Amino acid sequence: MRLAIVSVVALMLAGASGAALAAEDVTKTLTDLEAKWSAAALTQDVKTVDQILAPDWVGRGWHGDQADKAKSLAEMKDPTGKVTAIKNHDVVVRSFGNVAVVQGFDTETSSTKGKDTSGTYSWTDVFQKRNGHWVAIASQTTKVIPK
Repeated sequence: MRLAIVSVVALMLAGASGAALAAEDVTKTLTDLEAKWSAAALTQDVKTVDQILAPDWVGRGWHGDQADKAKSLAEMKDPTGKVTAIKNHDVVVRSFGNVAVVQGFDTETSSTKGKDTSGTYSWTDVFQKRNGHWVAIASQTTKVIPK
């Protein structure tokens, strides 16, 4: 009987550590995907962002404007907009099965239509695992106003 109880406890602990490992993998995967997205913004790599955004992705920018995937990719190609430096920080991932919420900040040097847009931005991205791959389905960005 004692052996049976020990075996059940061992199986429960193994299952719990397996679940923790899976959560850690999601955190690493999505943190890496966010870094890839930022790197793509730096080089205007539309192909990479096209793979990250789901076909039905919708984002809301720091001015409150809404963009779908096509508009966002077109804006990335616009030569009057440029990101020359970007660093993500304080990234937090919360996973709920095949959906995850990623929140973080980036500090960037950027411009749009000749106007300096550099600063720190707070963002939230919602990802969904589709066909074995994580894709962004919704995003919101807010510019952090210095105190």
